[in-house]
Formats: sequence, C-alpha cells, structure tokens
Amino acid sequence: MIGFRFDLEFLWGFQCKIVGLSKSSPSFYYPPPTTILGAIAEQIAKEYKIGEKKGKEIIPLLSTNLLALGIKPLNCTPVKFSDINRLITLKITHGIKLYPRPDDIAGSFDAPAVGKTMLSPLEGEPPRLRVIVIFKDKTINLRNEVIEITSDFIWGIHRIGSKESLVSVVDARDFHPSKIEGDIDTEYSFPLIDGVSLLREDSPSWIRETVVNPFTIKSYDEKQNPVIDYLQGINVLQYMQPIKLAAQPRYRVKLSPNSCGYKVDNDQVIGICQQ
Repeated sequence: MIGFRFDLEFLWGFQCKIVGLSKSSPSFYYPPPTTILGAIAEQIAKEYKIGEKKGKEIIPLLSTNLLALGIKPLNCTPVKFSDINRLITLKITHGIKLYPRPDDIAGSFDAPAVGKTMLSPLEGEPPRLRVIVIFKDKTINLRNEVIEITSDFIWGIHRIGSKESLVSVVDARDFHPSKIEGDIDTEYSFPLIDGVSLLREDSPSWIRETVVNPFTIKSYDEKQNPVIDYLQGINVLQYMQPIKLAAQPRYRVKLSPNSCGYKVDNDQVIGICQQ
C-alpha cells in the first residue's frame, strides 16, 4: 500500500456542480473524491504526455487502485452560494445552424445561476483542506506502460474542479499506512460503504452528501461514464462530510470485515479493504 497526505490551499473555494438537477444546480460542500482523482490524473497525463482520449483511462485505473480517500477542513467552513455567470452556447441545431452566431445573440448566450462553494476561513489565513489518498499499489498499468504514482504528481496539482477553482499544494508527503480494525475516531470525510456503522459524533456538524462512487469508476465512454451513472442513480455513494465551526468535528465509527481503517500518525481514514 502507498498513501499520500497533502494540504490544499484555495484561492477562494471551488466550483463543481451537481449534475442532473438543472443548469442552475448547486455545488458540493467539499470537492468530490472523483475530482481529487481527476487532479492526480491530470498531472500523470502531463508528465507522460498522454493525450485527452487515452488520458480518460487514467481515472478508472486510479479508481480500481483506490482504498481510501478522505478530506478534513483545517481552518475553514464551506458556504454554498450561486451567482450569475454568462455562458456561451455551443451547439448545432437541425444539423445546419452552428452556435454561437451573430444573427441570434439571445440564443448564443445564457446567464444561469451557477452553484459554487466558498471556503470561508475561520482563522484569518487562506482556506486549507487536508486530503489523504491511499492506493493498493504504487503503480498503475496504462496500455502496458507502468506508471509509478509519486508525490511529485501531488505537488503539481493546480486546480480542483473547474478552471476557476485554483489551489496550491502547500505540503505533501507519501507514507505507508497502518491498517486498523474495530472502532475508530476519524476527522476526515468517509464513505457509508457496507460494513461502516455510525456510533457517535462529537458535534452535530456532519452532513451526508451523495457523490459518484470513487471506488467503482469503470470508463468514460459514451455509453458508460460517471455523469450518466449519477443521473441514473447508479454507482453513487453517500459520504459523511465534516463541517468545521469551532472544534474539529470527529466521528466514532465501527468497522466490520467489509470495511477498513488506515492510519498515519494521528490521522485515521475509512475505506475499503485490500483484496
């Protein structure tokens, strides 16, 4: 096993809309796990000069290799909001008209309310989230090319979500996690997978949120991809999200043999067991 623990410093927050609701759909409380995998995949694609078409295979490989992924707010609390954004229409109607077009200005633009999440600092410093990602193996195999996952890819992350969601990695380290079982206390977001039983929360500041299941991403082709899965309610998963208001939120969870905990120093995250 190989794990990575890194701190993300946000410029303001992030934009990552919930698909399938409307064009004015809300954002998430924290970046979904799949956006973290996507940020790592982007750096792998850059380093190995992998094109966009072939690069779509990287996230499913990371998903298959994933054991746990948790997020903890260090000094901020999420605030959801929506603001008006001007969007350019890109489409072809009736197989003839190409948009945007100067003779139909109204049909070429739209201005929906776009959901965003501001990470509001609690301590007068830039907002930071701490992320722990644990993989079964330190390598993935992309079309017979062996790619080693290292902390260099983590240091290269520059955005989480849309292009407006700029971040800086201020600390990153790799480690070999220790496996733990039974009752654990975690401060990180965790998935409600089979084998996870909720025992006690130290404060009423945990929220359930539905995300694309980061452990079961198969492909990004036209017939099957995470967006279609989300719309159909397939391969989705509930995550417990900690909302920091004053003290650091903590949850006691009981794990059965179907789920596992992983530890580095005093940090504990919850995920699936290595098979």
